[in-house]
Amino acid sequence: MPWFVVDDNAHSHPKMIAAGNAALGLWLRAGAYAAQHLTDGIVPGVIAKMYGSKPQIAKLLAAGLWHEHGHTCPHPKCRQPQPGDYYIHDYLAPYNPSRAEVVRKRERAAEKKRRQRGVQDPLPDRGGFDDDPRENRGGYDDDPPTNHAPDDEESAGHGAASSGDSRGTHAPANPSPPLPSHQGGAESAPPAGSRRGREPLSLIPADWQPSDDDVAAAQLARSDTGREQLTPQQLAAVTRKFVQRMLDDQVRAVAWGGRWQQWAENERPAAPAGADVIPFDRRTPPADLFGAALQRAQTRMTQEGGSR
Repeated sequence: MPWFVVDDNAHSHPKMIAAGNAALGLWLRAGAYAAQHLTDGIVPGVIAKMYGSKPQIAKLLAAGLWHEHGHTCPHPKCRQPQPGDYYIHDYLAPYNPSRAEVVRKRERAAEKKRRQRGVQDPLPDRGGFDDDPRENRGGYDDDPPTNHAPDDEESAGHGAASSGDSRGTHAPANPSPPLPSHQGGAESAPPAGSRRGREPLSLIPADWQPSDDDVAAAQLARSDTGREQLTPQQLAAVTRKFVQRMLDDQVRAVAWGGRWQQWAENERPAAPAGADVIPFDRRTPPADLFGAALQRAQTRMTQEGGSR
């Protein structure tokens, strides 16, 4: 699938600042949707409401990043959406390819691949992977990405044709994003001809331990979700359970940091000794559960008071 292009100066563009971060999240998700589904910049109303809120949509319209039906944007590429739908301002070339361009390039790439394999590789690739996992991600041919430098210094979604724009905000660049790393973060693309897609999988070592980066990432994720930090003893217990589970299930992988981070993020430490644990039963009303807990607490306080 093609990429959704975002100018590298978008962070300081007047339209982006006017829209605000929350509305920009909607703008980005809708742009990715349009690129994936080849809508030529049209955002269906149902998608807009699913991904965002009415205030966010209103901010994008007010900033000129989106257009609704009946808009008067003078830009020739800004189509009229159907009532209830929206159009991403200045979406199409030279920034994002049209549906027809993507389909045509995919057909060319598929035909080229068939010819190459028919001559050079008569046997199918039993590994199920190409030599380069990043090869032909968008279904395009082998030509490098087109980085057009527009004459009017526009950029997709915040061009110079509507109010609020300023000159000099476009930097012509369209690099492929980095590949996700097994250990978190990102890494550069593998060299041409690498066999990364076929790295051997192996069982987890019985003495496997998470890296400091794995621990830090898991603790940060717990903090972001409002969960308490794990103590060193709890981290060790999580690791033991994780390794044992991977061995029991005979799971094979190239790396284990990402899986362990998910385990540690979702770990629920055992309640401390003496804590009042409320059993969960879907058939019991919540009021009864809390009432029972309150009764136990009162009984315990009475017993403690009588023993003094």
